[in-house]
Amino acid sequence: MKNFNKNLFLTGLVVLPFLFPLQVHSNTQVSTHLLCSDDQCESEIVKLHKMARHNNYPAMTLLSMIYATGDGREVDHKKALSYLERAAASQHPMAVFTLSEWYREGFVVEQNLAQADALLAQAVSLGHVSAQYKKTLLLLQQADAANADEANVFADEAITLLQQASDQRSVEAMFLLARLKQQGLFTQLDLEGAAQLFKRLMISGHEASRPFLQETIAMLATKPDTTGLVADLQQAYAVEVIKVSTNDHNPDSILSDVIAQLQRKGVYSKGSASMVTTACGVSFSCNAFAAEMGPKLTNQVITGEPKR
Repeated sequence: MKNFNKNLFLTGLVVLPFLFPLQVHSNTQVSTHLLCSDDQCESEIVKLHKMARHNNYPAMTLLSMIYATGDGREVDHKKALSYLERAAASQHPMAVFTLSEWYREGFVVEQNLAQADALLAQAVSLGHVSAQYKKTLLLLQQADAANADEANVFADEAITLLQQASDQRSVEAMFLLARLKQQGLFTQLDLEGAAQLFKRLMISGHEASRPFLQETIAMLATKPDTTGLVADLQQAYAVEVIKVSTNDHNPDSILSDVIAQLQRKGVYSKGSASMVTTACGVSFSCNAFAAEMGPKLTNQVITGEPKR
């Protein structure tokens, strides 16, 4: 039986802002912490322009972000929209999703929710992981507000999309799916499935999953025939994850890496794979055009934060 406990869910649906900034940050104000100011990225932005002239759609999408935020160039919303619309018209998934977010938030363009939803559906059909996750959140909100029959339809579609995003190793999708499985919200209660997801996340360095894995282990320990599973999970929980990081955050070198990856994919190839998410997560002010991912009252189920 699927649980549609509104009181619980309405304090639970929000993403973690420290995961994948492009996918989850929400702010229509341009960040003042620009990393490509003072011509630091000039040579690399010139390369992006050259690539865009040869129909490289990831480069166009990245340039749209640069001109939208003023990170490396003066803010020019006309250019930003031109680059993004060209890439989106050619079905570049990241461009389609980003344009959807702009319309949803009224950033660069006038707010148009119908257009935002249409573009979001298109991005989902293109298999874009951020679009799958965003659509999941919207569907779960609809399920929460609907009657029982409609709620099941919305929830089934949401969980399908969430599973697809999780299969693409989206951290926030895996975390949300694990939390829903653990609570039996909008899907069947599945403590083992939740534990395995928390385990994978924790081993990969997602420390926010650690207390939830511990909690799920305790829940499983009360069930019959789980001794072996609990022992395996406890062993994983005891593993200390050592993360190696670098203090080298030079914007020009970061953008150079992105350009090199785009070039390896084929500078003039219309089918170049998107490296935009990588760039935004590290170098650019992507929070300037990403949309709100859920009501602010809905923290606790997903983040585990206490009610205020």
